[in-house]
Amino acid sequence: MRIKKRSNTVRVPPVKKVIKVKRKSSDKEEESTVTKAIKNVKKVLEKKDIKATDTSETVPIPKTRKSHKISKNKRRHIRLRKKYPRGIIYLGHIPHGFYEEEMTDYFKQFGKITRVRIVRSKNTGRSRGYGYVEFMHPEVAKVAAETMNNYLMCGRLLKATYIPPEKQHNGFFTSESWSKEIYPKIINRNKVNKVRNGNVKKQNHVSFVQSTRDKLSALEKKLKEKGFDMNFIPVDDSRY
Repeated sequence: MRIKKRSNTVRVPPVKKVIKVKRKSSDKEEESTVTKAIKNVKKVLEKKDIKATDTSETVPIPKTRKSHKISKNKRRHIRLRKKYPRGIIYLGHIPHGFYEEEMTDYFKQFGKITRVRIVRSKNTGRSRGYGYVEFMHPEVAKVAAETMNNYLMCGRLLKATYIPPEKQHNGFFTSESWSKEIYPKIINRNKVNKVRNGNVKKQNHVSFVQSTRDKLSALEKKLKEKGFDMNFIPVDDSRY
């Protein structure tokens, strides 16, 4: 029998080789699938970034504006006026004593009235002699303007002109209905009087006194330049 010589090289059994090969192939497959998944995720993210940049470029950023909120009732009234235009007439040479209540009572004979306004002075609250009457229907306003134009009332010829829908705007009836007792100047005057009659701080009083003295000294200089020698002595001064 032949005896095979044993070599120093260590031989790996075939089963182990197969196992090793299988492990290597699985590792490679796992690595390939993981890399593919990562690549796919990166592509999706890149597409999303591109879309976001496109939308940011195309869509303008809305500017911050002051919110002018309008109530639902006002919107409804504006829509109704656009759909159904009202008839407005201008009244001039309005006599004394013919005010909002008298105007509504008088012009009711023509048709339904929605609003009446007399333009008044901001300083005194008295009538300035002209105003506006709004009717429900424009045809009624035309008839009222034709009949009341050059109508003699309390020694005055009343002027009435129809305002067409193209020339109508909300400015005709913006201000409040003022009277002799309640008007802007008297309201502001009452506010100022309340502040002045209230408890004043010492610092404010001192500054007020100083400013009045400066004004009086400036007035003295102007009078001296024109030849009038006058001296204004304050009441709380010891020399008085």
